[in-house]
Amino acid sequence: MALTKKQREKLFQKFGGKCAYCGCELQKIWHVDHIVPVVRDIEVVKKGKYWTRQSTNTHSNPHLEIIENLNPACPECNIHKSSLPLEQFRVILSKKLERLEQSSKDFRFARKFGQVQLTPSPIIFFFETISSGE
Repeated sequence: MALTKKQREKLFQKFGGKCAYCGCELQKIWHVDHIVPVVRDIEVVKKGKYWTRQSTNTHSNPHLEIIENLNPACPECNIHKSSLPLEQFRVILSKKLERLEQSSKDFRFARKFGQVQLTPSPIIFFFETISSGE
């Protein structure tokens, strides 16, 4: 969905110039996220010696290509959310500490010396803590 400059500015201001998910200040480069995912159709094509995936510019949910289904997001949140529904994204985020503990000896070592403190808490997205003013 191509946004006009006016639509993009309105979306940027939806949460006061902050990421809908983590609440950080959006920078010059920020992403437009589909709240309910629009999963694009992918095809595998050969480019030179290699096979690669590319979008066909079609998707299975064209009815979701509406401004009401968009949130402003920092690149990191949008890339991590990918094409996940909100509740799946929340579950994956809630398992990050457990995965760090299991997979990173540096994390475990830093925790051992008090450099990291675990503070497990429910995942609450920034947009859930404020009114969007719409």
